Amino acid sequence: MVVDTKRRRMNPTIALVSMNLLCGCFGVTIYGIAIHFVYRFFALERRGRVRFFQNGYLVIWFVIPLFAGLAWLSVTSQLFASGPLETEYIRDSVRDTFDIEIEDCVYSAGIFYLFDESGTRFVNWKGFIGLSGFLALMSVPFTIIVIFGFKSWKIVKDLLKNGESEYSKNLQIQLYKALVAQTVIPMFLLFLPFGLLFVLPIFEIDCQFLAGLVTLIFAIYPAIDPLPILYFIEYYRNPVIDMINQARCKGNRVSVDRDGSVTIT
Repeated sequence: MVVDTKRRRMNPTIALVSMNLLCGCFGVTIYGIAIHFVYRFFALERRGRVRFFQNGYLVIWFVIPLFAGLAWLSVTSQLFASGPLETEYIRDSVRDTFDIEIEDCVYSAGIFYLFDESGTRFVNWKGFIGLSGFLALMSVPFTIIVIFGFKSWKIVKDLLKNGESEYSKNLQIQLYKALVAQTVIPMFLLFLPFGLLFVLPIFEIDCQFLAGLVTLIFAIYPAIDPLPILYFIEYYRNPVIDMINQARCKGNRVSVDRDGSVTIT
């Protein structure tokens, strides 16, 4: 991650802290998503375990993503921090890609192979340790999403078989589709692209094409996540459609000509 401090007229220290905080927000996001899957499973099974999301317990659930974000921030700031060898290694790449000089920016980079002063290539174990930390942090919410997503899917699937009315079955089908979509979306929009972005450089595969895409996805993910609910659940979909139709109708104008004809525009 690179922040151009010269063009943005930012203090390098403030830019570096802001960049590390942004990286920490990713850890907060993925753990928040995982906790959402736990809550949804407790709500679906109807065994009273939703009480663990009430009162004092709720504070714990909010603290968990914050600790995950702090851990992610620590890995970024300590193991992927800038250094003299790292700076020389990425100097040309930063100039060619962003058209800026390395002295005019702050950055955080996971570099797995470096060159010393004599030009000898060596393994940067600090980068591998940082990668291991990232993968370990990602594996926990990924596992939670898979396990609780699958359990929730089984519950909804069983409800489809035992629906007492046509309305109940229709609602369960809608929930089933929304659940599948909300499980697939974080897998393919967060975990898979970020995982590739971390792992591909080990094999010296150019993944520059992923950098901009991953940044965009992370920025718009909060807007994408609720879309399956708005699309599949009629209770939410119909009001949205009504709002759109009302907005379109307000844009129409009715005029009456002198000959009595009516024109709608």
